[in-house]
Amino acid sequence: MRALAEIARKYNLEIALEPLNRFESDLINTAEDMVSLLNDIDEDNMKIILDSFHMTIEEQDFRKAIQTAGDKLIHIQVSENHRGIPGTGLTPWNEFAKGLAEVNYSGSIVIESFTPENIELAAAVNIWKKLAPSQDEFARKGLEFLKHTFND
Repeated sequence: MRALAEIARKYNLEIALEPLNRFESDLINTAEDMVSLLNDIDEDNMKIILDSFHMTIEEQDFRKAIQTAGDKLIHIQVSENHRGIPGTGLTPWNEFAKGLAEVNYSGSIVIESFTPENIELAAAVNIWKKLAPSQDEFARKGLEFLKHTFND
């Protein structure tokens, strides 16, 4: 990881690592795990991606997880706990938004969506049914929800 950080630095790049849920990895599952790893790597251009899907499985407190990531947080991916349109499941979005505000997060919030029509990717993430009538509707409704939730 230090060698990767050194290569990235030559191009003025940051590397963001993502904690994954326990069903996809047994190495780094939480924001706390990731901060510990980044402290061990000790390279200032190694940062964190948080993904709401993985967080719903592994984090007990979204706000605390985001606070733990703090200024190392440079990217956010969102979908629902069932990988569907944000706002249609069990994700604690208000706590998520409060956490981002508390760490002054100003980066992108990107919807990560999947469709069974992309057979290879769908198999990798176990998507067997449509999560929306179309990917356009997924994007439209998701964006509408995110604007409402994160701009208030």
